[in-house]
Amino acid sequence: MQSINRGRRRRVFGMLAALALCLGVAACGSSTTTLTIGGWGGVIDEATQKSYLNQFDAENHVKSQFSDAPGVQLARVEAQNMAHQIQWDAVDSLDGGSAFTLYAKGQLAPLPASLKASFEQQLGAQKVTPFGFSHGSLGDVIVCNMDKMKSCPATMAQFYDTKAFPQQRMFGGIEPIEAITTAEVAAGMPISQTATTPVDVKAVIKTLEGLKPQIKVFWQSGDQQQQIMRSGQVPLGIMWSDRAYQLISQGVKLKVVWTGGAYEPSYWAVVKGAHGSEAATKLLSFIASHPKSEAKWAEIVHDSVPNPAALTYLPGSIASQLADNPVNLKQLATPNFLWYAQHSNELNTAYENFLRG
Repeated sequence: MQSINRGRRRRVFGMLAALALCLGVAACGSSTTTLTIGGWGGVIDEATQKSYLNQFDAENHVKSQFSDAPGVQLARVEAQNMAHQIQWDAVDSLDGGSAFTLYAKGQLAPLPASLKASFEQQLGAQKVTPFGFSHGSLGDVIVCNMDKMKSCPATMAQFYDTKAFPQQRMFGGIEPIEAITTAEVAAGMPISQTATTPVDVKAVIKTLEGLKPQIKVFWQSGDQQQQIMRSGQVPLGIMWSDRAYQLISQGVKLKVVWTGGAYEPSYWAVVKGAHGSEAATKLLSFIASHPKSEAKWAEIVHDSVPNPAALTYLPGSIASQLADNPVNLKQLATPNFLWYAQHSNELNTAYENFLRG
C-alpha cells in the first residue's frame, strides 16, 4: 500500500511540475511564433497594432513585429528573394502595382482556394486577389480649391480639358499606373473596362501630353500635395482622397470629385517562402473577419478597409470619405494591374520620359 501511495505521489508531483512549466511558457504544448510584417511605420503601424495585432497576438500565441520600409516594400521583398533569405512573413497595405508585380514574379504566396472563396464572401470579389485583399485603399481624385475657382471639373474629361479649365494644375509624378488610368478615362474609356483593357501606352502618353502645359507641379508625396493645395500654389489637381479630406478637416475649402478618378488599392499579402506563413495567413483571416477592428483602423488612418460591414461601425463623416464606400467605389476606375505586372518597365520608362520631356 505504501509503495502504491508513493507511486501516486510521484505522479501527482510530476503533473504539478509539468503544469508549472507550462504556465511559465504561457500555455501547455504551445510556443510563441514571431511574425514579421513589412510595414509603413508611424501612424499606420500604430493603427495596425491597436486594431489588429494586440488581439490577434494574444489569441494565437504570436509576437508580431514590424520591419518598416515605407514605399520600398517591393524592393525589400525582391532583395530577400535574391539573397534566399526571406525575413518578412506578411506585408501591410502593399500598393497595388507592387503587389501584382511581386505576385507575377512568384514572390507572394497564393491564397488557398477555400480561403480565397471565404474572403470573396466576406469582402466581395472586387476586394480579393489571388494573393490577398485590399486594405488601406484610396482614390486619386479631382480636387479644387473653391476659394480660387468658380466651378470644378465634374468629370475626368473636364479635368483634362485645358480650354474649359485653363488653370494650372498639380498631377502625380509617381505611380504611373494610376496616372495613366485617369488619362484612359479622360479619353473616353468606360471605368468598367480599365481593369481588363491592355494599356495603349502611346495613346495615354499623347493624352497626358495635351494636359502637360497646364501642369505646374508633379507631386512626389502626400505631404507635397497638401502643401501645394494649402498654399494656393495651384487651384486644382489630382490628389489622394485621404489627403484632400485631411485638408478639409483643417478648414481648407476644397471640393472632391470622385467621378472618373483612379482606384488605388493596397493589399495585405503573405510573402512566399516565409517561415511564419501559417500565422500570417491566420492574421489575414482575422483582419477580414473583424469589421469592428477594420473600422477602428480606418478611423485612425482615414484610409479604406475592405469589409462592407466596417462602414456601419464608422461615423458617417468618415465612412463617406473612404474609397471602398460603394458610393465612391462605383465612380472610380480600377487600373489594369495584371497588365502592369507584365509591362511595368515599359510603362515606367515611358512615364519617366514624359516627365522629363
